[in-house]
Amino acid sequence: MSLLSIESFKDIKVFDRKIHKSDIGFFLNTFQIENINLPFVQDSISHSLNTGTIRGMHFQRPPFAQAKIINVLQGEIIDFFVDLRVDSDTFLSHGKLRLCLDDPKSLYIPRGFAHGFITLQPNTIVAYKLDNEYCANNEQTLLWNDKEINIQWPEMKKYYHSKKDINGLPLKKILQQL
Repeated sequence: MSLLSIESFKDIKVFDRKIHKSDIGFFLNTFQIENINLPFVQDSISHSLNTGTIRGMHFQRPPFAQAKIINVLQGEIIDFFVDLRVDSDTFLSHGKLRLCLDDPKSLYIPRGFAHGFITLQPNTIVAYKLDNEYCANNEQTLLWNDKEINIQWPEMKKYYHSKKDINGLPLKKILQQL
């Protein structure tokens, strides 16, 4: 499978966020309705202690699929996404985007994508805005290092994973469920 430029993916969007800095800190918006007009129902935050933490590749099967807006509130990540939409021109291709507070951007990923990231700094905080609730019975994890997808994760001295991510399913098994 191939790595494509972010512009190649239909419906993936990147929004610049304006950061207002002052002598007491900063202020920024992480979501504006004119960018994406969806009925978001859940906000979530993840905190990763270590550089080299890989979270993903997660998605939920319909009817519980989720669109997401991803923002980094502290630290830095490379965000990866895999198109699992069978009728898409970019089906099974993947893309990536570096996200950090110093160059504030929001990443919108529509329903039908597996999503994950790797932290490039310790104590990284990532915020998610989701358009559907979490449903454990419909959650899937694509194996983060599946050889068919072939995501080129940055080299680290050590990688950190959850048990769920280590035990993700290979692409062949995921495709049987799509």
